[in-house]
Amino acid sequence: MPSEDLAKLWAEIKLDLQQARSTLSHQADKDPAINEYQEYLDHNEFELASDALRAYAEDHQVSRDFWRSMWNAATKMKLKDQAEFYKSKMVQ
Repeated sequence: MPSEDLAKLWAEIKLDLQQARSTLSHQADKDPAINEYQEYLDHNEFELASDALRAYAEDHQVSRDFWRSMWNAATKMKLKDQAEFYKSKMVQ
């Protein structure tokens, strides 16, 4: 994959993860998982950032839009198991 295509894909994944984060309340800023998410995102560690968001969602109520954004990111990262899990959460 040419580097400009890879850069575009990374930008899209980052946007999906940021969109998922944007669905959470400002209170989420106090949660350690969200701090980890931001650190991973800042270092382009998208799978780890995704894992941190998922960890937050395990203990908190999140919206269907959160799961949709997570699904979009996982699909683009070709993380099949995670994408299936997020898809199942969108229909609950």
